[in-house]
Amino acid sequence: MNKKIKNIILLLITLVFLYFVFADLDIKQLFNDMKQFKIIYILPLIISIIISLSFRGLVFKQLLKKTVNPPLIELAHLCITTSALNIVLPARVGDIFRAFYIGQKYKTDKVKIFGTVMFERIFDVMVIFTFLLIGICIYHRNPIAVKLCLCAGICVIIGIILTLFAYKFSNKAEDICSSFIKRSCNSFFKGFEIIESPKDMLSAILTSFGIWIFECLNFYIVIAGFGLNIHWSVTLFIIGFIALACMIPSTSVYVGPYQIAIIYAFSMYNTEREQALAISIVEQSVVIITTSIIALIFLIKNNISYSELKQDIKK
Repeated sequence: MNKKIKNIILLLITLVFLYFVFADLDIKQLFNDMKQFKIIYILPLIISIIISLSFRGLVFKQLLKKTVNPPLIELAHLCITTSALNIVLPARVGDIFRAFYIGQKYKTDKVKIFGTVMFERIFDVMVIFTFLLIGICIYHRNPIAVKLCLCAGICVIIGIILTLFAYKFSNKAEDICSSFIKRSCNSFFKGFEIIESPKDMLSAILTSFGIWIFECLNFYIVIAGFGLNIHWSVTLFIIGFIALACMIPSTSVYVGPYQIAIIYAFSMYNTEREQALAISIVEQSVVIITTSIIALIFLIKNNISYSELKQDIKK
């Protein structure tokens, strides 16, 4: 698809979601709600954000165990940079950059590393479904929420089955594909090799739960900062709802789907849309600023310019 046409489509999707975000919104009330947030909660929020993304570095290290062994601090810093790039740039550019960076610096197969990055996302989906299920069972049994959880569960099961099937039969690609495609497929699915080690895989899954527990804590800190008396299980449902919404194509910063997901998720808990949007703005702003600063330090430290980044991604 032509890049210009693709950008226009993404912009239209974003504008449609923004219409629903701001339709019948009381702007004055929104600003009044924003003022209710206590600044003292910013520091614990930043710490929680850094810890959650650093845990992703630990998962990545476990998945790379049989390929390369970079220092944990470097992988944590890289994963925070990845998150910033995924937020600021469209098409999850950060995931591509993460694979390219490791492949180039440690002289290993970039396609295989990208496969590892994608395999990590399967753990995320598993955890998100689990959190949705727990959140609904503990507190919220809304029919829409139950159906959403059911759909997520079906997607998780199908995704896992397809992943295992693709990994086991990737070597059969030569029967139906060209040699180039075969090599690419084999390299990609080699990134799934942790499947051969149930112990390492279980460890990575448990660490993924740690990531998303801190993601929930991020929202709980913001909710506490606004002085709202909302049950902690709400964050389990909201995180899952947001993660599913962010799969919808949009422009950078997830503008549109992110906000509408939070508004509708909180509406199930009788929270006004202005209050929900205020929570969204504070949480997302702190995440963007924190990760962007850390990403900038990483790029400067490794002497990576924006032009070089764009060139590398195109490769």
